[in-house]
Amino acid sequence: MNHYRWQAPGNGKIFDKPLGEASYMNTRSISVLHYIAEQKKVSQAQFEREIKEYLALHTEYEPNDSTPAHFFRPLLFLGFLKMSTNKVIELSLEGEKFLHFYERGEYTKCKKYILNQLDNSTYPNIATKEIKLQIFPFRILFKLLLLEKERGLSKEFIKEQLIYLRESDDLALYMKTKDIQKIKKDKEYDKFYTWVVNSLLNIEILSKRGNYYFIAEDLVEEVEILYANISFDALFFHDETLLCQLDKKVAQERYKRDARLIAEAKERDGFYCVLSKEHKTFLSKGQNYVEGHHIIPMFQQKNYLFNLDDVDNIISLCPNCHREIHSSDDKKDILTQVYKKNQRYMKNNGVSVDDLYKMYLCS
Repeated sequence: MNHYRWQAPGNGKIFDKPLGEASYMNTRSISVLHYIAEQKKVSQAQFEREIKEYLALHTEYEPNDSTPAHFFRPLLFLGFLKMSTNKVIELSLEGEKFLHFYERGEYTKCKKYILNQLDNSTYPNIATKEIKLQIFPFRILFKLLLLEKERGLSKEFIKEQLIYLRESDDLALYMKTKDIQKIKKDKEYDKFYTWVVNSLLNIEILSKRGNYYFIAEDLVEEVEILYANISFDALFFHDETLLCQLDKKVAQERYKRDARLIAEAKERDGFYCVLSKEHKTFLSKGQNYVEGHHIIPMFQQKNYLFNLDDVDNIISLCPNCHREIHSSDDKKDILTQVYKKNQRYMKNNGVSVDDLYKMYLCS
């Protein structure tokens, strides 16, 4: 296995027809989500014992020798599932929302959730953990598709060159020469192209004219929002612990924040930490120093129709509480307190405390 090559998870496409069609892989992927939704949480061992029988009972699945783990890995790669360190699988927040809208037949919304989750996918990924790259592969793919909006990206480029792009220098070379032929390659590998890229074609996130791939017309505006303004640095990272900060940085590049709302929230809260007025810090401009925090993080904006840069989504926290909510090993207690302080706003927008736990990657 080449650890520096873009890898495809599982053993086939995630979806193989437009969303809503009862094709083999569509049915399998949706049924896997249903099974895990019914279980709430399930160990990998239990999943592997039961999933084939579940599919046989609920679909036209024909038993074969496929490795059961391959049934959930593509959905894990997409971020619709999450797996804890003790190998317990459950739906992610986005997985729940995707399944909800899929069951309601709102497939345009489903496509946008897939696009948003592709944006979050990284190498390495828990579904492809042996990969030694540190990139956001779909940010790179869609950024290039946006830059090449008129002529598209060729099948040969994606299949034979793109998957060997490793670092920012490779991308800089492509931007200069429109060619990355000089990148070191291994033996031929077409699974990323066959299973991943063509799955995006099947569900109409991508379109194809002749031998060239393009962004589907109904998603161009969405892709422009996501990628028109982000820097090339945001396509790569150098430390897995920085992913949260990178998401924050990218959110700042994508969505403008109004500093006046932070000031308004601090004044509303009397320049006290909302969790306790005893959390006094020091004077800054004559007031107790606090920091503004978006409860629903701005990098979640792509998953919501309402504006997250809203004073009602901002609270004042002392620096210690602010660091805790971002960096603590166990954030559930502080998130529960924050949710209770702002539950009217949360409930009015259909956000539960469990949703908040998932946004902050609580186990």
